[in-house]
Amino acid sequence: MSEVGCKLTKDMTVLPSMCDGASRLSIPACLDIFQNLATLHADNFDIGPAGMKRRNYFWVITKIRLHIEELPMMMDRIKANTWIQAADRASCERDFSITTEDGKVLAYGRSIWAVISHDTGKLIHMDELYPKLDFNVAPPDDRPFLKIGRKFNEEDPEVSTLGTYTVRSVDIDLGGHMNNVNYVRAMLGCFSSEELSEMNISEVELNYISQTYEGDEIKFKCRKPDEAHSAEDINLEIGAVYEEGKTVFIAALS
Repeated sequence: MSEVGCKLTKDMTVLPSMCDGASRLSIPACLDIFQNLATLHADNFDIGPAGMKRRNYFWVITKIRLHIEELPMMMDRIKANTWIQAADRASCERDFSITTEDGKVLAYGRSIWAVISHDTGKLIHMDELYPKLDFNVAPPDDRPFLKIGRKFNEEDPEVSTLGTYTVRSVDIDLGGHMNNVNYVRAMLGCFSSEELSEMNISEVELNYISQTYEGDEIKFKCRKPDEAHSAEDINLEIGAVYEEGKTVFIAALS
């Protein structure tokens, strides 16, 4: 199959509902675009919502890294792209980019996905589902994902609480749990507009560890990176902690 088979491109306009207070495409909206593209592309191979519902399977995203060169402004015309890399047995990689109409890269992302059976709760081998394509669109991002510690203990003097968030009905997605982008919305909502502007985030790396459901209460805790990560220009590590100190989501902001 041709390159078009493993890549999907959509022409888009950055609409007001997608923008932050500075009239730029917001980070959550950028991740929304990626998620929507992934769904549209997967549907071409019968592994979108309908195909997965028929099999009683569901997709989960385990990691994503978003790198920002420059966020487009409201009403800018952009191209949103996604393509897939060859899969291993239990997971697959999907990449993304947002470019100007003439091809300048504004943002790009790398993500890792898996498929789980509703019936057994076990991982599904990709050979059962994954399309047989010519994976030659672009090489994968060769930077390894970060290894961020999961423990955000309150007794640790380096750890502070940003805020508490109760998972609401508007956060829930098709899988019945909190949508992955809504963790980011809730996390960024712990900061003021002025603080976010000063942070000038150029990269976010997200790890999804467990699921939360409507009515669950999570605490967002943060710490400065340790020596191993400070060399990677990470400014802040954030964990969403559920009951009994269980961390369900981790982010590194640069």
